[in-house]
Amino acid sequence: MPPACRPGTAAAASLVVAATVWLALRGLARVPAAGAAPDRGAPLVGPRVRAWYRGVLAPLEDALVGAQVPPDALTWAQLAVSVLAGAAFWAGWLFVGGWLTILAGTLDILDGGVARRTGAASARGALVDSLVDRYAEFVTFVGVGAFFRDSWLLLAVAIACFASFMVSYTRARAEGLGVDLRLGNAQRPERYLILGCGAWLSDLAVHLTCGMVGHVVFAAALLSLAALAAWTALERARHAARALRRPEP
Repeated sequence: MPPACRPGTAAAASLVVAATVWLALRGLARVPAAGAAPDRGAPLVGPRVRAWYRGVLAPLEDALVGAQVPPDALTWAQLAVSVLAGAAFWAGWLFVGGWLTILAGTLDILDGGVARRTGAASARGALVDSLVDRYAEFVTFVGVGAFFRDSWLLLAVAIACFASFMVSYTRARAEGLGVDLRLGNAQRPERYLILGCGAWLSDLAVHLTCGMVGHVVFAAALLSLAALAAWTALERARHAARALRRPEP
C-alpha cells in the first residue's frame, strides 16, 4: 500500500459527502420546478438548482450585508482563493483544490448578491468583477496544467482554458454590439462545478482504491469541460453572428 493511500479517511469523507448530497437533494425537492422545459442552449445547472443554492447562501449573504462587507472584498477574496486552488492543484492536492475551486465560485455568486442588496452595484464594480473572474480562472488552470505537465492532458487543459475565456469574451463582445447573449451549457458556474467536483471526486477514488484507478475521474472531468466550453463558445459565436447578420435587400 503506498504511503499516501488513506482508504479509511477517504471512506469517511465519502460518507460525509453522501450525507451532504442527500440533504441537498431534499432541499432541492422543495424548490418549485421551472415551468418551461430547458432549451438546447440552456445552462447545465438549471434555474431550479441555482435558486436552491442561492437559498442556501441567503443566511451567509445576510450576515455579510449586516457586517457591511464591501462587495469588492469578496471579489478579491475570490481571486485569493483561486490562487490557493491553483497552488493546491500544482502540489497534487486535488481534494483541497477541488473544494477551493467551488469556494471561489461561491464567492463569485456572493459578491454580486451583496452588491445588489447594498446598492453598491456599478459599472466599475462590474468591470472589476469581470476582470478578476478571468484572472481567477487563469491561475486555477495554471495549477491544473502543472498537475498534468507530463501528460497529453496538458493539451486538454489549454483547450479548456482558452475555450472558457472565449465563452466570456464572445458574450462581452456581442453585448457590446447590442446582442443579448446568455445561452450556453458551460457557463461559469458549470465550469466551477465540473472542475471542482471532478478534482475532489478523483482524489477520493484514488485513495479508496489505493491508486488502482489513477486520476481517470479528473481526466474525464477535464475533457468534458474542454468539450463543453468549446461548444458553448461556438454556439454563442454562431448565435451572435446570426443576430448581427444584415437582412438582404
